[in-house]
Amino acid sequence: MLNTSPYKKPLVFLCFLVGVTLTIDSTILMTRHNFGFGVTFPFCVGIGLLSIAWRWQRLHAWLNQRKHRLLLWRLFWAGALIWLSTVAAFFYFIQAGHDIDIHTIRQPVRTILVLGGGTRDCLPRPTLAERLDLAFEWAQRLPDTKLVVSGGQDPGEQCTEAQVMANYLHQRGLPENRLLQEGMSTNTFENLAFSKQIMSEHGISTTDGLLIITSDFHSVRSRQIALKAGFNNLASAGAETPLSLRYNSWLREYFSFVRGWIVGDY
Repeated sequence: MLNTSPYKKPLVFLCFLVGVTLTIDSTILMTRHNFGFGVTFPFCVGIGLLSIAWRWQRLHAWLNQRKHRLLLWRLFWAGALIWLSTVAAFFYFIQAGHDIDIHTIRQPVRTILVLGGGTRDCLPRPTLAERLDLAFEWAQRLPDTKLVVSGGQDPGEQCTEAQVMANYLHQRGLPENRLLQEGMSTNTFENLAFSKQIMSEHGISTTDGLLIITSDFHSVRSRQIALKAGFNNLASAGAETPLSLRYNSWLREYFSFVRGWIVGDY
């Protein structure tokens, strides 16, 4: 019987510990107006695990009443372990790094495109600040490029991400005539599509070299979407995600990557 297993207490504690961690982490992110699937799904999983830990004895008494219930319960956890293995593989894939060096593309880089990553009180959040600092480094190395900063208005904010990004880079020392703002986008595909239009208005073609600046976890997907949007000569540089946000950001990207594959974003 499952409810007499010597592993009962460790399993209950594990469900409780993981449930609390996921619930608290997701709740903090939701208080920051982040309600994406990569936040709400872990929240639901956390609540589910807490419920299992709380009703462990009653749940297993119910399971033990029918053999098929025990079988479905075991199949459920087997499926969960398989899913977790795919998440671990995805994390390893991100950790390995998959940026594309600018020397591998056919045309010189004319544009640096910086993708938005969240603002608060009209200031960049830590993830976005890392992207902007990396963009500034590349702007110093490539002084003849234009920088397109791309991002719309976050919920509850009075300014667009593009405005915040341009102000940040200008305060670091970049002249305003190098900065082009795209302030309407709400997702990565719109980042690329709307930025392409602005670049075209300034005589920059999709065949010219483009360097995409984003976060480490977002580098591969953003390149694939850029190809779908019509860009041909791509390089990318991924900023390191702050440790306090890293694994939650990677988990959200896992779901975004799968969703993009399903709906045909790339």
